[in-house]
Amino acid sequence: MSQRLENAILITGAGQRIGLHLARRFLAETDWPVLFTYRTMRPGVSELEAAGARGLMIDLTEPDASERVARFVSEQAASLRAVIHNASLWLKDETLAASPEGVNALVRLHMQVPYELNRLLVSWLRASASPLKDIISISDFNTARGSDRHAFYLATKAGLQNLTKSFAKLYAPEIKVNDIAPALIMFNEDDPEDYRRARLKKSLLQIEPGPEVVWQTVRWIMDNPYLTATSIPLDGGRSVV
Repeated sequence: MSQRLENAILITGAGQRIGLHLARRFLAETDWPVLFTYRTMRPGVSELEAAGARGLMIDLTEPDASERVARFVSEQAASLRAVIHNASLWLKDETLAASPEGVNALVRLHMQVPYELNRLLVSWLRASASPLKDIISISDFNTARGSDRHAFYLATKAGLQNLTKSFAKLYAPEIKVNDIAPALIMFNEDDPEDYRRARLKKSLLQIEPGPEVVWQTVRWIMDNPYLTATSIPLDGGRSVV
């Protein structure tokens, strides 16, 4: 059996996009080992495992997912430096109307699983030798604005932000609990050019920043000893457009 890791970082949904970038950066720039979950086998999963990360293939919307993740952590790690709730589904309301099971999937993924993992994994965070310990969630800037197309998706992301405040109260002063609320970070490869131009015009800075800005924010949160119960907008000035 592999040696149990100390001060590991757990990232959910790290097989692609932002989660993959965060895992890469932790592996390249820190001494903290990485545990991660992924739903689908992708090239990024093999890359992370080749670099020393330890992954668990799991659908986090399944009823016993939280217990299985906690069991995975208990087998792999003696302590955690941070838990990062990154796994997400982006479903339109029209999709939910045609496929009601999506409602339960959004609730589980954005609210229930983070809630359960925060409780199940707190002893591993407390066991860390680091003076700073973190729970960080990735929500959505648009919770403050609402949407006529993604109402339920944003409602569950707002619930995730509220959990940040509740767990910050529950786990203070030992563990900091914060949220990052991004607007546009990166396009999908198949997004059409007219859609990209329209999205870019919605922020003051009018750029596709890429996932590095999320990494920079994660590190700032983890390095800051006086930050908890906060949701940090990462929006390029969209709030005033």
